[in-house]
Amino acid sequence: MSPNIANGHEARRRRTRRALLDSALHLFESQGYSETTVAEIVHRAGVSERTFYVHFPAKEDLLFSHVQDFAELAWRVAHEADSPRPVDRVHAAVQAMIDAACRGDVARLARIRVNAALGGEIPRSLAAQLMNLARGLATRIAAETDTPVETVAPMVGAAIGAVEGAGLMRFSDVETGGSRHEEMSRALNAALHGFRPQSTVDP
Repeated sequence: MSPNIANGHEARRRRTRRALLDSALHLFESQGYSETTVAEIVHRAGVSERTFYVHFPAKEDLLFSHVQDFAELAWRVAHEADSPRPVDRVHAAVQAMIDAACRGDVARLARIRVNAALGGEIPRSLAAQLMNLARGLATRIAAETDTPVETVAPMVGAAIGAVEGAGLMRFSDVETGGSRHEEMSRALNAALHGFRPQSTVDP
């Protein structure tokens, strides 16, 4: 396949995925996650159900359409942090995800996930998506800092778990929406505090 054909195929793939996500976001927000069907999503996007399943294994996977981008962002930032201490790289990576999570589609998806959870429909993919992201980040940071993955994994798990929890709490509360970034950053700092070297204070 020539480069031009390959580039054209990738551009069409991205446009189709974007159209499906835009359609889903509109429907989830206007009528609710549970009430929205794949048939409605594809009809609004102007594609077939078969095309939908090429891009997303199930409806709930739309709620995590950003995870791959987050994983790539986290790894790039962790790599560029260039610190010998794993905790510093974990902090930089997860802070970058916090920054991204408070903007655009990701913030909209977070609110939809919260509303689905409040309605008793917790997406089954949540735990698996977070675990895969955490495992990949921990493995890479461990390799780059020559640290056992068993040492890095708890840092990543604590950071992502605390931030996800703080984010869900804030996204469920419209009144405190302006402090989402601050609350998630605070949760990150608290989660990693115990992993940082403690200063020795003279009596």
